[in-house]
Amino acid sequence: MKKTNRIKIDYRKIFYDIFNAIGVVMHRILFDCLLPKKYRDLSKRDIHTIIFRSDTPAGKRFDIWILVLIAANIVLLIVDSMLVSTTMSRGIESKPFSYWLMRVLEWGFTIIFTFEFYLRIYCLKNPRRYIFSFFGIIDILSIFPAYLSLFIPGAQALTVLRLLRVLRIFRIFRMRVFLNETRFLLNALRRSAVRILIFMLVVVIVAVILGTLIFAIEGDRNPSISSIPRGIYWAIVTITTVGYGDIAPVTSVGQLISTIVMLLGYSIIAVPTGIIAGETIREGREKKNEPFSFDNEDLEPADEPDKASQPANNTPSNPSEL
Repeated sequence: MKKTNRIKIDYRKIFYDIFNAIGVVMHRILFDCLLPKKYRDLSKRDIHTIIFRSDTPAGKRFDIWILVLIAANIVLLIVDSMLVSTTMSRGIESKPFSYWLMRVLEWGFTIIFTFEFYLRIYCLKNPRRYIFSFFGIIDILSIFPAYLSLFIPGAQALTVLRLLRVLRIFRIFRMRVFLNETRFLLNALRRSAVRILIFMLVVVIVAVILGTLIFAIEGDRNPSISSIPRGIYWAIVTITTVGYGDIAPVTSVGQLISTIVMLLGYSIIAVPTGIIAGETIREGREKKNEPFSFDNEDLEPADEPDKASQPANNTPSNPSEL
């Protein structure tokens, strides 16, 4: 039999080509159409100073405007949900003018934040470093739901993640006290993560055992506990002292177990609190005078001395270098 030659497809190269083409198009739209003429000749270093250097007047103004846009976007999202609820309650089938107005405004915010993210990676020497940083991931998560809504209706509600970008306010206004306290809290959580994980594993095991036990006792007499998963659900709700009331034991033995589980729940709640509190105290004793920032303020601007208005083949960073 003759061997057929299989054509190897370089999906990575295809992805990079698509990514590069999108960058070229975005650059042309931004620097040839959207930006005012006085900003089209800015170098990458100038753009880096405006976007990443919040200690400069231009950088602080840029960050404050971004925070204002984020707040406006969140208010728009809340108002949109109220309008949708009102429309559904009135039984209106056709989409009113307010619906289309909200969609236009929402996509306007999305486009602004998309171009902002492009500028952030465009002016950096090593874009990968920012993309995988704390704020880089948040920027991606704040943009992605809007485009996901094109395929999954309702996903635009996840744009509320843009509210996380307000954390930049600590860096913008140089609130060093808050930054240091945040570092203490994060370090305490990091140190206690393993112990809390082990504790949660024990709680899950206890919930499974109690759920199986209550099913064995109540299964034949209580329709609401018709399976072991239903019993586990009851155990978790009871241990956490939430107590929805949708499932309740009817036998004396089941009620006795419920009493024990509820008392157990109060003692369980105190365990992770004590672990984190102990690590926080320990972190406070090891206090260091090193400033902390969520963002990488030492991100280096691109070395290219070219201007932003040069041809597109010199502007977007090569995706293979990300």
